[in-house]
Amino acid sequence: MRSKSKDLNNNDSAKKISLGGVIKKNENIKDTIEKAASELTLVNEVLNQDNVPAQVMKQALIQNEDVEQKVAKAADDLNVVNVKLAEEMAERIIIESELADTKTDLAEARDDLSEALLKTEEAQQMALQDTLTGLQNRVSFEQGLDHGLTQAKRHGWKLAILFIDLDKFKSINDFYGHDLGDQVLQMVANRLKSSVRSEDLVSRWGGDEFACLLFKVKQEADVIRLAEKIINQIAEPCEFNGTSFSIRASIGIAIYPKDGESEDILFKNADTAMYKAKETKKRVALY
Repeated sequence: MRSKSKDLNNNDSAKKISLGGVIKKNENIKDTIEKAASELTLVNEVLNQDNVPAQVMKQALIQNEDVEQKVAKAADDLNVVNVKLAEEMAERIIIESELADTKTDLAEARDDLSEALLKTEEAQQMALQDTLTGLQNRVSFEQGLDHGLTQAKRHGWKLAILFIDLDKFKSINDFYGHDLGDQVLQMVANRLKSSVRSEDLVSRWGGDEFACLLFKVKQEADVIRLAEKIINQIAEPCEFNGTSFSIRASIGIAIYPKDGESEDILFKNADTAMYKAKETKKRVALY
């Protein structure tokens, strides 16, 4: 595309030079006609005089013929100039049309690139998002945890992982069907997002399991209170298509750096704490 535009620009410069030559030729013809007109005026003055000597009359007639030849030649030259000018203008119109097409091609190329970038961004977003709940998926959550651990080590912060499991969720799918089960998962996702701060991460880990990552934790007691709040919010009665019931959940907690300094260990310990939580009345347990 760039090469085509360059060629067109070069052609356009060549046409400007050629057109300039045509205009200069036209000016020369104009000068010739003006001189011929002046000479013709002098000849007419001589011919209109009385008692003009024969020799002078003869020279005036010769000069008159010369002037007529100059005018005839100027007329021919002018015709050639007009033809050339018409050709140049026609070629200029073609060049302008090609330039317009080139601009259109460039605009379309930019639009195609913008659309491709948008689709790429959407694809990347979908690759990091759980399609059912809209929460971050496992890959995205692990990326967030990796970044969070780096920041926590640098600034001396604490982090907390909450591993959440819905109790007896399989029976909901078996008894009411997967459509209602999906609605339950979406409801839980919304209640989880409303329970934590905007800077914290919430993820659907898989199936009926969820995970929360809390940044800049100050006190373990604050994490426990938040976990109990989440348990109570999830357990609030819900109704789907005329069917009312309550969901129970269990939450295991692992805190960095006390319960582990790597992703794998923190997840393992949070999972262990979650199974321990299932045996408690509050359904919440620290590792």
